[in-house]
Formats: sequence, structure tokens, C-alpha cells
Amino acid sequence: MKVETTKNRDILAVGRSAFLAVLCLGLWLPGRTAQAQMEFAPSLDDATLEKYQGLQLVSRVHVTRAFVDHEKWGFFKIRLAPIGVADGVNVQIFSAKCLTNALDTINPGSISSVDLRHVEFRNLQISLLGEKEPRLRADSARMIRADVMQLSHVSVSNGGAAISISKATLQVSGPDCGCLRWNNAASQEQLFALQTSKK
Repeated sequence: MKVETTKNRDILAVGRSAFLAVLCLGLWLPGRTAQAQMEFAPSLDDATLEKYQGLQLVSRVHVTRAFVDHEKWGFFKIRLAPIGVADGVNVQIFSAKCLTNALDTINPGSISSVDLRHVEFRNLQISLLGEKEPRLRADSARMIRADVMQLSHVSVSNGGAAISISKATLQVSGPDCGCLRWNNAASQEQLFALQTSKK
């Protein structure tokens, strides 16, 4: 009888310790992410960042506002899941291959690629330098891998009529840089929206 009671107490003690450890980890990880986002936010308010290769301007990025928000699950915002937000992001690039470098300029605090997944770009526009109209617009965008950005509520124009897409992915590095992919009924569509026109 006493042996059973001692075992039950031991199991309860281990259970409480495990619960406490998970709770502490749950509070520590978002706090760590929030710290990274706090470093991210203030330095990007109304900022224009340019990148050159020699004397050639290869990218220009303007961020209207940066702040810390929280993840949404349905209609609810989760206070323990902070995200950094760059709002009003206007990216101008010399060519699709410059997209990686342009996105790197938005990362002044050298946020790791894992933490960069907790950064959301809102009201994103991407165009080629010298063009008046953006080639691509998205209400929101997030890095899902180091080389792929997921876009929501996308409008893309490549010299013709604009195409509206609810969700798409954009390749931001590698040989297919600038390739936009989305599902259309049963097939997968793709478009190289940031290709420079050959004169």
C-alpha cells in the first residue's frame, strides 16, 4: 500500500516537473522571438535601403512601418506568439537574381533564417528598377524556407492583364529565382513574373 502511494507521488512529481518545464519553454521561446522582433522593428520605420554592385544599383527597398504583432489563429491573436511585421514594403530590383540581396537588406539585425519565418511582410510590392507599376503585389508574405516566400492575395502583371491569385509561392533564390507558383484547379501554374524584357 505504501509502495503504491510512493509510486503515485513520484509519477505526480515527474508529471508536474514536465508540465512546468514545458510551460517555461513555452514562455521562453516566444520571448526570445519577441526580442529578435523588437530589434527588427524600430530601425525600419520609413526606411529606404539600397544595395549596389560596384556603381550599379541592384536593389532598393522601402519599408513604411515596422512593428511587433501577434500570430492569428482564426479570429484570435495569440499574445505568446509575437511576429515582426514590415508594412508597406516596396521592393525594386535590377533583375530577378537580385531578389535575394534585396530581401537580405530588410534583415539589419541579422535575424536567423528560422527567426525570419516569424517576420511578415504586409502590402508587398515588387517591381523592376525604372518601371512605374509593380510586377507583383501581395497583401502578406512570409518566408517558409530560406529560398521560398509564401504570398497571400496576390496580383501579378507581366505586361498583360493582371492575374489574381489567393495563395502562391515565390522562389527568392536559386536558378528559378522570381518564379511564382500556384495551384489552379488540378494543375500547378507557374510564371516568371520578374523576368527582364529583352530588347
